[in-house]
Amino acid sequence: MMDYSGAERRRWPRVNLNLPIRFREVGEFSHSPLGSETKDISEGGVRFQTDKFLPKDSRLVMSIDLTDEPGVKAAVKVVWSVRDSHTNMYEVGVEFDTIPSEAKVELSNMVRKNLN
Repeated sequence: MMDYSGAERRRWPRVNLNLPIRFREVGEFSHSPLGSETKDISEGGVRFQTDKFLPKDSRLVMSIDLTDEPGVKAAVKVVWSVRDSHTNMYEVGVEFDTIPSEAKVELSNMVRKNLN
């Protein structure tokens, strides 16, 4: 596991949940969406793993399957992407850019329900 050092800058509490996601880069219609699952999620964003390099500031369209709620669709922006040299996979952090208000409420409820 990668060790991220530095000051904690998160504005929202995160929960460790593995939820199925599908995503594609904005403007990328020639390929099927890629699949993955969340490592953790908050009201502000998602961390997930993929074998595709996604540069910082890339824009994605993402759908997240919530456990007891309807799925959430959102536009997200890549905040960071770090390659794990052991697995050749990328840990990616994205923030929600555009998310419908009803989806934001569903996401907020799901995060609160899963806080320890």
